[in-house]
Amino acid sequence: MLKIIMAILLSISTSIASADQKFIGYAYDLDTQELLYTEHHNYLTPTLHEVQYKEVDGELFATKTIDYKHSYFAPDFTQHNLRNGEKIDIKRKARSENDTKHKDQVQYQVQYQVQYQESSKETLQKETINYSPKLIIDAGFDHFITENWQVLSSGKEMIINYLIPSLQDYYELTIKEETCKSKSQNESQHCFSISASSFFISLFSNQLKLSYSKNSSTKNNSEDNNRENIKLMGFQGRSNISDSKGNYQDVNIIYQY
Repeated sequence: MLKIIMAILLSISTSIASADQKFIGYAYDLDTQELLYTEHHNYLTPTLHEVQYKEVDGELFATKTIDYKHSYFAPDFTQHNLRNGEKIDIKRKARSENDTKHKDQVQYQVQYQVQYQESSKETLQKETINYSPKLIIDAGFDHFITENWQVLSSGKEMIINYLIPSLQDYYELTIKEETCKSKSQNESQHCFSISASSFFISLFSNQLKLSYSKNSSTKNNSEDNNRENIKLMGFQGRSNISDSKGNYQDVNIIYQY
């Protein structure tokens, strides 16, 4: 049970802004600063995001595909970790036509099928969850931050329901801005902390920290233009990819565009 609960917040480290088509994340051990692996991000289309995870020697060990065609906040995605055989498959589906009981309730009109396999030695688990207005799935987290940039950067806390594939359910997370240690001269740096709203869950999960840069040299003030100039630059917390033994490491990921 402890191992499953520790999986909370793991997927947030791949929540990357989509302004650039290709970029790389370098994951370092939080304590030793040793390079552990790299993330290679590629937007094949504006709504199709592919991630390849590679060992230090360049060998591919995991893949992820994120599909935003239905939602940027709650996308479909699949992930396969070749190190231990862990598999995740999240798919959006319409409510059954036979379900007339909830036909007028928005939260029951859309459902998500959640499939999770802890390793190649474990059985595949399947569950269906109902849509929540605050539902955030995987890299949809980054889109949520950019869409709510003004609110968050003003200091207001926001609460989301973040899907945890291993638990096949969603849990409340609290997002808030915090003071950054340093700011660059040409870019405005913003830092956010993410923590579990549930006291019980918080006992088993570390606080996550994200750092963003917002280019201040925009030529106009349109909302779309502002979003394109917001980039995730760093992530500090538990990795979303386990090692060969199934353990998740605490990492510091630096993104280069």
